[in-house]
Parts: sequence; structure tokens; C-alpha cells
Amino acid sequence: MTTLAGKRAWSVLRALVPPPLMSRVLVLPVLLLALVLPVLGLPVLASPAQEDEAASVAAVPLGADDCVRLALAHSARVLAARADVEVYRAQADQVEALLSVKFSAVTYLAPMYRADGGVTFGQQTTSTYTHDLGDWGPYGHFEGRIVKPLSTFGRYTAGVTAARERVAIEQERAREVENTVRSEVRRLYALRLYALSMKPNLENGKEIVAKAISKGEEMYAADSGEVTLPDLMRLKYGAGEIDRYLRMANDGIQLATLAIKQAIGLTLEEPIQFADDKLMPPNEDVPSLATLIEEARENRPEVAEITHGKIATAAWEDAERRANLPVLFVGAAGQADWSPMRPKGYSATYYNLYNDFFFGAAVGLKFDIDLGAARTKAAEARAKARWVEAEDALAKTGIPLQVMKARQELVQHRDLARVADEEVKSTRKWMTFSAAAYASGTGEARDVLEGVAAYLLAKKAYYDHVLGAFQAKADVELSIGAR
Repeated sequence: MTTLAGKRAWSVLRALVPPPLMSRVLVLPVLLLALVLPVLGLPVLASPAQEDEAASVAAVPLGADDCVRLALAHSARVLAARADVEVYRAQADQVEALLSVKFSAVTYLAPMYRADGGVTFGQQTTSTYTHDLGDWGPYGHFEGRIVKPLSTFGRYTAGVTAARERVAIEQERAREVENTVRSEVRRLYALRLYALSMKPNLENGKEIVAKAISKGEEMYAADSGEVTLPDLMRLKYGAGEIDRYLRMANDGIQLATLAIKQAIGLTLEEPIQFADDKLMPPNEDVPSLATLIEEARENRPEVAEITHGKIATAAWEDAERRANLPVLFVGAAGQADWSPMRPKGYSATYYNLYNDFFFGAAVGLKFDIDLGAARTKAAEARAKARWVEAEDALAKTGIPLQVMKARQELVQHRDLARVADEEVKSTRKWMTFSAAAYASGTGEARDVLEGVAAYLLAKKAYYDHVLGAFQAKADVELSIGAR
């Protein structure tokens, strides 16, 4: 009955590292430094069970919600958390069974040699004990008892309450795991789209630089003096950098795809199709901070864990304080012995060890007193209750702070994505005009590189903020305990 409530601490504040932002347009290597770093740092979910349902939808284009649904059905972390609930439910059932009827019995059949006399049996007049080791026969014995506990004077009720509240805690923890898996899958889906969205821009920049290289080689071969060898090498260096980061983007797309497969229960070799191929900014209205905080107070599994934890620890302490009280029970017991190798009838003391039976019933009290153990276990329960109170104080300030942080990042990234989108339009013109000027012989290779770098930097900044908005949206859902 000494059920613990809330054995592990949960963190209210989950720090999020914002993506790096570049403030200056330099050359292409500086621009592309962090292009696919977030993709190559994908979180890996626990190995899911391989189920037929996941294989049956492998050929169906999957959106983010579809991936979440499959992950919640097949993630090993979710299944393990749900199994923990069943473990504690079974333990609670065991506590409830403590007042059920108990029956115990033992019976055996053994060889017995013949013996007679020793004490007067029945009408016999001799008391001389004799035995015959050459004459053997059976001896049977049976004894049993049935006991029904009636009351533990409050300890049973407190123990059952603590056990059932622990089951409720584990149910909330399972929901906490589900929320975490849901958030991770949405992040994986967004990271894949992030790399996919940057790839066409890299390819566009590669095409522009390739044309500039071709034109530069012609002008350099003509020895017109308009293009120097350092200009040409600078262009080729930029083309190599684009190729390098295109490779990293492709690898990032593949890695994100494999991680999503693992999360939804597919093998890494099975085919999969996605419903989206480009990262688009979320357009839903963002609820007010007060609304989100209220939803968090109502839906966060950690809040429910604390509520159940307070009840469980109080019941646990009550059960331990009553540990030295007796158990009231009603019971019955009986015994029977039989052997043809010993005389029947009763001895002078009206007792026959080998040919007799008896039964009876009684009401009684069973004591099991350990004052020291009861006192220390009750103190442990009180200490756990203080831990729950501390977690409650942390949640009252930490959860609103987490909600505010996630909402602020969502709004910030959405606003900055609009700013970055205007920068994309300006730098696209810069890149186009500088490439045209270079092709006509009126521009320099540095202008082409800076134009391409500025465009790709603006495009990356745009997708950084769109990705940040998606991740912040997932964090908002996680912070309010959205189901």
C-alpha cells in the first residue's frame, strides 16, 4: 500500500535555441554556413513496433497530421508509457484484492507402519506399545483454512486511494509522452520541408553562377581585360560551395525522411509519400496569451499529475499511519487424518493423531506492529507530499512562462517571415541585374557573387523564420497540452 506518487521530476521550462541569424552579406561560404545544420541534428524517436497498418498507408501521401496519428499508434515510447499505465493498474487491482477471501490447504499421502497400544484406545485394556515394521499401509492428511479480512480500520481504503491515484498519474504521464512525440514528429516534418524549400533556391543560384562562369571564361579567353583570373576563380569557388551545400541539403532531406519513417512505424526500406513539398508559413490566428494560459491550466498533463499526486501522497501517509492497526477477519479451519495402520477411537486424552478430524470458525484480529517502520514510511510520504507542493509552485509560474515564450516566438517568426519575404524580392532583383550586368561586360564577378549571396541569405532567413514559426507552433501546442 506504500504507493509512490510522481517518482520523477518533470521540467516546466524547455529551452529552445533560436536559429542563427546573419546580419551582413559577405561571400557565399559565409551565407551557406548553417543551411542544413538543423536538418542534420534531427532528434531520433524510439524504435516503433512494425505494424501492418503503417505498411498499408505507405503508398498514401501523408501530411503532418497523418504522420502524428501513425506515430501515436506505433511509437515505442508511447506504447511503453501506455504499458506502464497497465502495470500500475494491475498493481492497484492487487491492492484492492487484499480484502478478498483467502484459502490455503495442504494434503499428502505417506506410507505408515503398523503400531498399536501405548495408551488405552476404546475398549482395549492393554497399554503395551507394539509395532510391526514388516506391515505397511497408507496415511492420509488434509488441513485447510479460509479467511476473509473484514476491515483494516482505514488502511485499506487509504491504500486503494493511493494506488488508484497513481494509475491516474501514469495516465497523465502517458499523455505527456504522446504530446512530446506529437511535437517531435511535427518538427521532423517541418525540417524536411525546410531542406526541400531551400534546394530550388540553391539550384537557381547554381545556374546563375554557372552562366557567369561560362561568360567569364569566354571573356578571359578573349583577353579583353574585363575578367581577371581571380574573378574567374572566385566564381568557381562560389559554384563549389553551392554544390557542397546542395549535397548537404539532399542528405538532410533523406535523413528527415528516414526519421519520419521510423516514427510512424515503417521500416527504413519501405516507400513513403508526403502530401507537402514546400514549407509554407502558418496563417492561423494566434489566440491571446490569457486564453492559452487558461487552456494550459486545464489541459496540461503535468497539472493533472500534481492534482493526483497531492491526493495520492495524502492517502499514502494515512495508510502508513494506520499500519500498526490490526486486521479484523473471519475464518474457518479444519483438519482430517486417516490410516488403517493405527487404531481407531480416542485415547485417554480424547485425541487420535492418525484417525480423527475437526473443524471450526472464528472471528479475530491480526496484529503486525512495527512502530519504527510505520513512522519512517509516513515521514517518507510527507516528504513526497512536500516535493509535490514544490512542483506545484514551479508549475504555477513556469507553465505560463513557457506558454508566453512559445507564443512570443510564434508571433515573432511570423512577423519576421513577412519582413524577410520583402528582402527576398529586393535581393532577387539585385541578383538578376548583377548577373545581367556581368554577362554584358559592365559588371564584376564580385557583384554576381554578392547578388547571389544576398538572395540566398534572404531566402534562408525567410525559411528560417517559417521553420521557426512551425516549431514555435508545435511548442505552443505542447505548452498548453493540446490533445
